[in-house]
Amino acid sequence: MGIPYARFTDALKMGASALRDSDEPVRVAVFVDPSATQFLVNTVREAFVPQTTSALVRVGVLDGSPVTVKPDTDVTLVISCGSPHLQDAVQQAVVAGAPVAVLCESSVEAPFIGKDTPMLGLIASTNKTHLLETLARWILDRTQKTTAFASNFTFMRVAAANRVIASCALTNMATGALSFIPGSDFPVMTIAQLGMMLDLSAIFGKPLRPERGYEVAGLLLGGFVLRASARAIAQQTPRMGFAVKALVAACGTAAMGRGLMAIYERDVDYSRLNDALANLASRAKGLASAVTARGVRYEQPQDGGDVA
Repeated sequence: MGIPYARFTDALKMGASALRDSDEPVRVAVFVDPSATQFLVNTVREAFVPQTTSALVRVGVLDGSPVTVKPDTDVTLVISCGSPHLQDAVQQAVVAGAPVAVLCESSVEAPFIGKDTPMLGLIASTNKTHLLETLARWILDRTQKTTAFASNFTFMRVAAANRVIASCALTNMATGALSFIPGSDFPVMTIAQLGMMLDLSAIFGKPLRPERGYEVAGLLLGGFVLRASARAIAQQTPRMGFAVKALVAACGTAAMGRGLMAIYERDVDYSRLNDALANLASRAKGLASAVTARGVRYEQPQDGGDVA
């Protein structure tokens, strides 16, 4: 079976596209009601600190005057603990066209929001972690700029990464279950995993550098291990071979994704590994030169030369 070079090229193109997506302009409008608690204000202020110059957060105050939301706004947040003009302000924000999320400490503070809709939602909590996790999922459900939002606002990265990993795992599970030609699933799964790696690196703000080669090597090695494991187990259960391949592919891909997440979250430094490999290469080069020098024999001329 030939190596699908075209698919590798497509994967690299997807990676470049993901990096471009991370630079998409992101615009968030935040309106603060005077009734909002310091907890809500501080939580939103700390969470919405852009990591790149492509993101902009506009902040306004709800004081009863008409609410103005610029046309390029992607998401509007309203922070309030209840006030007489809150409902009118939210309605004006919704009419502007961007999805609106009202952040409160209790749902009773915004009783006019009965349930979430594509354009309006209520997120109520006094727990910072729960509030931000719910808000991250809410925004990701309502925007096409997943990579751009996640790369700019760190609290959204885990939620965005989980979606990328789950999508790739499901794709590879279907590939493992439906592949009928022996060996044809390996390159397809590897390309999907490579695309997952590039998406995750963009989400966590990791540019394409030579160090990504270590991660590619890890994916390839992991792919070989998964393939060997799936074959070994499938031989023991031939009737359930397709299910075994599907489960191994899904679980293995998810594990790879989690591993990449851990690497990017911890910002692993490859400098020591680079130095070790450079030192090893230098020693190998020196050893090869020494062996070559010893193997060269110079023919010494005889005194007087040969007499015919």
